[in-house]
Amino acid sequence: QRQPQQPQEAVAAQPGAQTVQAGPNRANVQQEEEEEDDEEDASGVKLGLGDFIFYSVLVGKAATADSWGTIFASYVAILVGLACTLLILSIIKRALPALPISIFFGLIFYFTTSESVSPMLEQLAVYQLYY
Repeated sequence: QRQPQQPQEAVAAQPGAQTVQAGPNRANVQQEEEEEDDEEDASGVKLGLGDFIFYSVLVGKAATADSWGTIFASYVAILVGLACTLLILSIIKRALPALPISIFFGLIFYFTTSESVSPMLEQLAVYQLYY
């Protein structure tokens, strides 16, 4: 036969009785926290290691040009490209590759500064119109 359940306070008041806490199971709480973390990770922006490798290769190549202007222009172009990618990502709300826009800007700025801006500044320095 079933015995009627006593309220928790009454059970705890009896000598030698153990209290039973009502509420969610610890495993369930931990599982819910993991699911929330997974949802946060899925909604965040992620850059892979390959993206950083390509960025560093471009800036490293710019460093061989022996011109601080070329290095700085390539670095800024990568940051501008990344900002444009994030802006487009916020508008269209779907996954985008991080490399194309940044590398495009980086290459354009690299070739522009190394082939036209740096030689022009060197000629200006020769004629003492610059520096």
